[in-house]
Amino acid sequence: MAELVGPILDVIKFISRNASKYLKYQREFTEYVDDFKQAQADLHAKEVDIQQQLKDEHHFGKMPKLEVERWFKKVEEKLTHAQHVEDKVSKGKYLFRSCLGKLVDESTQAMKEVRAEGRFSGSLMVNDPSTIAVNLPTPELTGAADVREEIYQYLMGDEVGMIGVCGMGGIGKTTIMKDVHNRLLKESKFRKLIWVTVSQNFDIQRLQKNITCQLKGNLSDDEDTIIRAGKLWEMLKGQGSYVLILDDVWKSFSLEEVGILKPTSNNGCKLVLTTRSERVVRSMGFKKVQVPCLSMEEAMDLFLSKVGLDILPDPTLESFLKIVVRECDGLPLAIVTLAGCMRGVTDPHVWENAIDELRGYIRNIHDVEDKVYGCLKFSYDRLKQTDQECFLYCALYPEDYAIIKEELIEHWLTEGLIDEMESRKSMESSGYSILQNLEENCLLERAERDSYNYRFIYKKTAHMHDVVRDMGLHITRKRFMVKARMQLKELPKEEEWSEDLEKVSLMHNFISTIPQTIKFPKFPKLTTMLLSHNSLKEIPESFFQHFPNLMILDLSHNPFESLPESISTLEKLTALLLIGCYNLESLPSVLKLQALKKLDLEGSGVKEIPQDLEIPVNLRYLNLKGTLHLKEIPKGLLSKLWRLQFLAIRSTLINADDMRELNKLEVFEGCFFNVGDLSKYAAQRKMLYKYSILVCPWNNPMLYQHGRSNFRKRVEFDSIEINPGDAVVLPYDIQQLNLKLCKGVRSLEDIGLRDATDLKECEVDCCDKLEAVFSSKCHQLQTLESLILINLRNLNVIVGAGVEESLVGTFSSLKVITLVKCEKIKKMFSADWVLPNLENLTVSTCSKLEEIIAEPQKEETGAFKFSLPKLKRLTLCSLPELKSICSENGCIEIVCEKVKRIPLYLPQLQIDDEGKPTPSNPLKEIRVHSTYWGNQWSGITLISMLRKLLNPWSETGLTEVWIGGLYNDNSV
Repeated sequence: MAELVGPILDVIKFISRNASKYLKYQREFTEYVDDFKQAQADLHAKEVDIQQQLKDEHHFGKMPKLEVERWFKKVEEKLTHAQHVEDKVSKGKYLFRSCLGKLVDESTQAMKEVRAEGRFSGSLMVNDPSTIAVNLPTPELTGAADVREEIYQYLMGDEVGMIGVCGMGGIGKTTIMKDVHNRLLKESKFRKLIWVTVSQNFDIQRLQKNITCQLKGNLSDDEDTIIRAGKLWEMLKGQGSYVLILDDVWKSFSLEEVGILKPTSNNGCKLVLTTRSERVVRSMGFKKVQVPCLSMEEAMDLFLSKVGLDILPDPTLESFLKIVVRECDGLPLAIVTLAGCMRGVTDPHVWENAIDELRGYIRNIHDVEDKVYGCLKFSYDRLKQTDQECFLYCALYPEDYAIIKEELIEHWLTEGLIDEMESRKSMESSGYSILQNLEENCLLERAERDSYNYRFIYKKTAHMHDVVRDMGLHITRKRFMVKARMQLKELPKEEEWSEDLEKVSLMHNFISTIPQTIKFPKFPKLTTMLLSHNSLKEIPESFFQHFPNLMILDLSHNPFESLPESISTLEKLTALLLIGCYNLESLPSVLKLQALKKLDLEGSGVKEIPQDLEIPVNLRYLNLKGTLHLKEIPKGLLSKLWRLQFLAIRSTLINADDMRELNKLEVFEGCFFNVGDLSKYAAQRKMLYKYSILVCPWNNPMLYQHGRSNFRKRVEFDSIEINPGDAVVLPYDIQQLNLKLCKGVRSLEDIGLRDATDLKECEVDCCDKLEAVFSSKCHQLQTLESLILINLRNLNVIVGAGVEESLVGTFSSLKVITLVKCEKIKKMFSADWVLPNLENLTVSTCSKLEEIIAEPQKEETGAFKFSLPKLKRLTLCSLPELKSICSENGCIEIVCEKVKRIPLYLPQLQIDDEGKPTPSNPLKEIRVHSTYWGNQWSGITLISMLRKLLNPWSETGLTEVWIGGLYNDNSV
């Protein structure tokens, strides 16, 4: 009865306030629910669109705007709340529909408001202060000095505004322009340098978008191309003088149609394009600059620089080297590739045999450009068969694509290209060895920069030169059909499909429909179908009947709501990838998929796991991370999947007992309800080489957030109460420990820290009871590399007072210390600490902090010396009570409220004859807000020395000291 009183009173109050609304909620309840579901779907779709836009706009030196990050948090909160409302609707928890209708309507309006806030002006990115926009990475150049100088002079002069750099593929056009670009960085003639790769599959909208992204602007995909061109023209017009470099142009196009401003003597702009075609240069009216082949002497220098110095002392190899270099006809790509192939080979017989093979490849080839393919094919054929297949797989990606290394190796594993081994870890290691071998043989290039994946996690990437990719496509022309990122809106025509096809890549297109009736024959050899990143809304029931032997099916990032039942007939299917299919709510039966080894549903909309999932006994990889609507795993399911090596379940909790039978598990990401389940799991002492475990209440929003994918061995406590005396057992091999909003914890010893023998990173955030991070000396901390402490309102000390034994060596591995918003701490650490490896020290918004480095706890006579030999960055911000960095008589004296001294021990601080700091000095730069660079520096010699290091607001230093805003929060 008591349970009914509350709802009845709510109804009475509600009626008294507004009877008409009450009746409307009651009468139109179904419409309110429909509106709620539509708002929920719209908000989720908007979130996905913004995520994709962020990915498209990201490049080096950029980070998402703070307002965008805050918007994502709001979205997460509203969608989580909406899920709770949806659960109440399904359970009929409220007595009358009017009350529930009000709750539904409020949630609907909140989601609509947040969606409306997602209309951001301009780019979603801002400059990332932690990165430095410097030179483009470029290999050491050999030859082409005259060409580089000619291009540079045209750019610096006023007579030529449009320059076309042309030459055959692999001759070094891009490398030359990177060198010129880096040289221009040192000049003040141009306000902006814009680099855009065009590629073979030219698309006006994509070119407009790429240029706009670098201008920090925004163009709507829905607008007409002409309107977009006008807006881009206005953006470029407002940039002042700039250089726009269009790399790898394959065909001529109208600058006006794109919206590119034509250079004139008045606007000071310059255009440069690189191309293989003289016709492109001529038809677009650019000044031609031809890149010649290397001379024999230049070619030999380049070859020797790549083949390895260990062969130079052997005079018997000189004649062989000359023959190999001569066969390359001065083509840099051919020279570098062959040198990589022969690196470290010192046996003359092997060289002689290699020359015979090489001549066999290029005999009767008179076209110099074709010789590049011959040299590349020679290098390819010398690879092991496994390495060859892994190399050819890379050609399935789009041209000029940043291939994420971790994902590439995962695909190799999925394809079965890497030999079976005892463990997944061994197979991944083998994959990285193959990747390194391909890079060393110059068949893959190390990417110039890392990339964000679709969850905005930095990833190491590799790149395939377009000439090398062309060779891969030529080798596989009968086996592969590759039409990736070619703006396709429908499947390739029937005549393009061959019965001999083994792999089809149609990724990154705009294919939205597949005809219900296809006249294709069956393709008995086709094993891999890649249809990810398209716009598929429906897949016909008959489609998969054409591919009876399909083994790998990637349908990731498509908006379809269901899969055809015919997918269950693919009895040889080993991998089904449905990543990011957020509209997909259910899976067809997988009863017949006996061969299935990998099921990836990350970020999908799946609500339940089929009860018969235990039937595929070979399942080794199950990824359910980010499945926001998945509420539970069928009871007893996990224990039956005893072959699992990879398991990721983020949005639902796991019972530790279900993990007991998973003895082959090597990678795990999941959540436990309480510390008891964590301790029970840790006691199993599983030999995992990578895991990420979240311990939080069942209703915690963290459950619905995607975990980091770059974790090592990580445990995170969120909103959990841990009291002294609780029996908390951590995994013995934990490397990353995070605590957030945890109640009761007074020091990390409360969570079984003594069991951690390999701890590398520790982050503590918003744990109000924490008084000391470490209440006593822990020998285990000798492995700690990063310590981050944020929002700890009762923190008094990092290491508890009264520790009698010396702390020497305790933090010997520490590289990063961050202390932010810890309001009670007065002294950060003692001079007893020895920090030989500290690189980054950040202290911010600690209102009572008086001293960074306190005097040693034991009484000492005379001054003490505190050395930080590897310190690269010192950041001090918003510290109103800070009086000194350290009590030793100092070398640097500044005025910043109460700060008088920064007595860093710099014994090597000297200036050479040219007025530069000596190389032995590790301090490269002092970055100080100009208002704090006053006249209170002692010592004329010291002033002059420090002014050599001073770089106010500079973005070019590699290592620095930041001192600013210590009082009024104006961080430098």
